[in-house]
Amino acid sequence: MSLAQFQRAMADMAARPALCRRVLDEGHAALAAYDLTPLELRRLASAADQRGMRMNCMLYRNGRLSPLVSQLPGTFHVLGYRLREVAEAFWAENPRVPRGVPGEMRRFAAFLRRRISEGALDEPLLAEVLDWEMETYELALLPPERTRESVADAAARARPDAPLRPHPLVGVARFTREPFAVVRALAEKRPLPYDHAAPGEYHVLVDFRGAQRGLAPLDAAVAAAFRALRAGQPLPPESAAPLVEQGLAVAA
Repeated sequence: MSLAQFQRAMADMAARPALCRRVLDEGHAALAAYDLTPLELRRLASAADQRGMRMNCMLYRNGRLSPLVSQLPGTFHVLGYRLREVAEAFWAENPRVPRGVPGEMRRFAAFLRRRISEGALDEPLLAEVLDWEMETYELALLPPERTRESVADAAARARPDAPLRPHPLVGVARFTREPFAVVRALAEKRPLPYDHAAPGEYHVLVDFRGAQRGLAPLDAAVAAAFRALRAGQPLPPESAAPLVEQGLAVAA
């Protein structure tokens, strides 16, 4: 039992530099939450002050951050110099890593959205770039060929009065500046603000139905209907018709 506690404490110290600092400042008292022998306490106290432990902390953080950066490059570009502050706050609130990257991605996105709603993060375009990249990420998780076959099979077997559901390979993102200018600027890692992108209310279709991902402008009313359908809200026929015509909704 003690060995498992020792290993957990060592892993927690690598994941939480603040715990290492507490061990250095407070001694064994900082490890009171673990069932450790006196020898294990001395070894952990010694490890907390070693250069190797600082390297462990750095490797742990890089390992947690790399998948997020690879999938949310625009979001991290918008965060800019606040990246370290945001990452520190996220790790402090979520010291345990969930199994699999999708769980970490969704938890980080939820963390950012909460901080944005609280006013703690007010970087221009952050909310919409995050939503666009998360929409893209979630769609990319689906096996496209198998999903297309499943949709076609369900449509062929559906009754005439079958309810509609959103096509699983499409999503909608909202922008407050011309989206294609924003996307190009993000890809080029241009510094913000993107004043060259015209302000306004824009909606973009994120489309994985074809062989390659597509982005296309979308009418505001159609975007609103798609979001309502995804939220499980009933649609009047005049709102549902454009979704069906454009293949954004299919019979369940």
